[in-house]
Formats: sequence, structure tokens, C-alpha cells
Amino acid sequence: MKGKNESIVISPKQVITIFNILRAIGLNTSHRGTKYINKAVQIIMVSDNDIVIIENIYKSIANLYGNVTPKQVKNDISYALNSRQEEKTIKNFERIFNFEYDKYYFTNKNIIEEIARIIKVQY
Repeated sequence: MKGKNESIVISPKQVITIFNILRAIGLNTSHRGTKYINKAVQIIMVSDNDIVIIENIYKSIANLYGNVTPKQVKNDISYALNSRQEEKTIKNFERIFNFEYDKYYFTNKNIIEEIARIIKVQY
């Protein structure tokens, strides 16, 4: 993968933190789309690019899993975001992201970038 920085490694603690954030914002953590979001954040973490091209992340995830297409990855992520528990999202959003809840952030690209930002700040 282009832009991969071999010196940066995702720790198990970071993976669990990403998982906990996804759970706290109301996503079903056993859903395939939620797992793809987790993997997308991990890909951003090891990338040395400042600009995220979401289509490249979809391709990377599809190549990693081998049995899906980038379009399926995109659709699964969208489904996971659209079928989240709204009450849980509203309750925990501001505590996690440090700004007021807005549905605008629940698009594939925005939520992946925001979670990656939080993880980079914490670690």
C-alpha cells in the first residue's frame, strides 16, 4: 500500500480503543461494516499521508479481505452507520469527539477521519 509507514505499528490498545469508540457511538461491533471502519482507521494510522482518499481505503480493505469489492466495503460501512443506535450516539458523541452531535459526521469519510483524529491525539 502506498503511503504506508512501516515504523508505525498499531498497538492492541489502539485497536481496542477504536472498537470501544465504535461501540460507544452506537454501532453494532459484530457487523462487517463496523469491522471495516475499524480497519480503515488502522490504515489511516499507519499512513504517512495527510490527505485521506476514501476510495483507496476501500480498495485496501477489499484487497486485505479478498472476498469483497470496494463497493461492497463502502455499502457495508454505510449500512453500519445508518443502522446505529441513535440514542446511544447522541448520549456519547460529545464526550468522545469533544464537539456537539451532528448527523453530518455520520458519513463514511467523516466518521473514519474523526475516529482516526482522536486515536492520533490520544497516542
